[in-house]
Amino acid sequence: MIENKINLKFEFKFKKYAAYESDDQNIYNALKKSTDSFLYNEEFTKIFILAMALGYAKGCPKPLKTPNRNNIPTSVFTVDEKWMMIALYMATKNKKLESLYEVDEILTNAEEYANGGLTHLWLMYKNSKNPVEDLEEEFRMYLE
Repeated sequence: MIENKINLKFEFKFKKYAAYESDDQNIYNALKKSTDSFLYNEEFTKIFILAMALGYAKGCPKPLKTPNRNNIPTSVFTVDEKWMMIALYMATKNKKLESLYEVDEILTNAEEYANGGLTHLWLMYKNSKNPVEDLEEEFRMYLE
């Protein structure tokens, strides 16, 4: 039997950098550089994606007032992370397949959810005795 293999590759080009609120630079740095942080030594992209997911879970997109576009290069987002941003856009904006070509809007939407979720992520880090368990609990309800 001949097996048909289709190798579809969809490539989208985001702006060179993803943005976050300029005033939040210290939060990104603290989450990445504090040895007691559950995100210690993680890339800003991972913090961004986690904040985006938390922002979506909490339903709190927050537009950027003064964006900082110099520290999160979009070229290092994984394919899965890019598809998470696309899925978020489709889910939150009720979009159709043609929306895959709205790359600027997809990234802006992700930035807004990351911006809204970062506050919750920071509060978990600062106020929780076990932030990893709190995050797992937060997201576990979506798996059931």
